[in-house]
Amino acid sequence: MVEKERTRGAWESRIAFLLIIPSLIIFLFFNLYPIIYSVFLAFTNAEFTNIAGRYSFIGMENFAKLLFHPDTRFYYVLGRTALFVVTSVPLKVLFGLGLAVIFNSRLIKGGKILRSLLILPWTIPAMLSILVWRGLFNLDFGAINQMLQSWGFPRVNWLQDTTNAFIVYNIVEVWLAYPFMMTVILAALQSVPPELYDSARVDGAGTWQRLRYITLPLIFRPLWFATILTSSASFQAFLVPFVLNGGGPARTNEMVMVYGYKEAFQLGNYGYAAAFMVIISLIVTAFMLAGMKAGKMAGEEES
Repeated sequence: MVEKERTRGAWESRIAFLLIIPSLIIFLFFNLYPIIYSVFLAFTNAEFTNIAGRYSFIGMENFAKLLFHPDTRFYYVLGRTALFVVTSVPLKVLFGLGLAVIFNSRLIKGGKILRSLLILPWTIPAMLSILVWRGLFNLDFGAINQMLQSWGFPRVNWLQDTTNAFIVYNIVEVWLAYPFMMTVILAALQSVPPELYDSARVDGAGTWQRLRYITLPLIFRPLWFATILTSSASFQAFLVPFVLNGGGPARTNEMVMVYGYKEAFQLGNYGYAAAFMVIISLIVTAFMLAGMKAGKMAGEEES
């Protein structure tokens, strides 16, 4: 009897494995194959003119050109992207944390309805949201400039000035990402036992002290994890700069993804673009691993 059950279990396992093979093949084809092919192209001179099969292996030449050529834009776009991460991520975290603390305190009547409305930017397609923002900041007919002019201020060239466009990038990025931060932090806050706050109030702890010594230590891990994820997303931002003004003006606000896209699909430098994306993938992976390791160590110290 036991032997029959084992045989039956083995057959069920084999059948289950056979059933997932089609899905596994599709997954590997659409995920693993592009990665392998991109790494392969990084070591070739593949361009638009020879992508049909006339390209050849050139070793590390693309990487050398990318890292050491006098005219390389690699370090500029990498620095610009790092600056975007440094400016946008703290805003997303603070905005999400502030809203989460407010909603968790239940000081607002109709908080559930308002919270649902504040999550809307997360539910609307990103492309549509960015197009709306581009219209709002339009030089000639944008609502922002019309409002400024109605108040007696001159109109501002938001999207064709390097600094102004970078500010708009941050505004739109925060708009798109704060619902994620707010949701994660609010879920973490609601897991904190209310008794801890009651005991702290009895001991005379103020709002800031409760936030500093109770709330932040207890929500540190989910907060840090969400921060790492949103940092990675900001580093790989494509739609925001590309749709708003293509990384302009004059390529001064190009992020790494926009640069890689232009090199591959506008200039046709497939091998060079593949090498660029290989390096960017390594940077993002290293950042994620280092961030998770640092968060784990800090969490252990807090506990």
